[in-house]
Amino acid sequence: MRFETVSTPSQSGVTIRNHLMGPEGGSDRLLVLLPGNNYSCDAPAFYYLKQAAVGAGWDVLSTAYAFQLIGGETDGPAMLADVRAAVDQVLPRSYRDVCIAAKSLGSLIALPLARSLEGYRVSLIILTPIPAFLQEPVGDLRTLVVIGTADPVYHLPECAAARERGDAGWVVLPGLDHGFNVKGDWERSVGALSQVIAPCQRFLTAVQGG
Repeated sequence: MRFETVSTPSQSGVTIRNHLMGPEGGSDRLLVLLPGNNYSCDAPAFYYLKQAAVGAGWDVLSTAYAFQLIGGETDGPAMLADVRAAVDQVLPRSYRDVCIAAKSLGSLIALPLARSLEGYRVSLIILTPIPAFLQEPVGDLRTLVVIGTADPVYHLPECAAARERGDAGWVVLPGLDHGFNVKGDWERSVGALSQVIAPCQRFLTAVQGG
């Protein structure tokens, strides 16, 4: 397995250390991880998604946002600029497919990032989306959304409307909260990780075969 640090300057004046990993022989497919506010690219669902993706032959770019390093309020345009700087640094490596996987707050910038990547086959994996993502149709972007029934967002009108719209595939997991945990039950929480990762792996494999 290959590991590489992708350092990018931020408009906030700090350097962000993003990380690229992938199979030894390289890949023409890139998975970009957009973390949540308090859910890094090393948190459980993303950690195992990285392993599954590399096993399926994908490179994986783990990103971060400047505000996570220096504090302050979340800022969508600044987050997008931070991530785009990292993506632009690795895109010249002859990628054909780009999949963007976003967790919670990361879903705020998933669609703008996807729509800015012209010339690539782009798809989306959205884990526990926030309402702002659900309000906008994904159009012809191949999209998978994964959410638990104990996530407060699941019960919002925006979620019901997005599911009714039918422009994305949905995996709804009984009893899982916004962190993909079963409250008060660590054993079931650990076991539930496979329910989160397995559909994502199938989604990536289908992209690979497309």
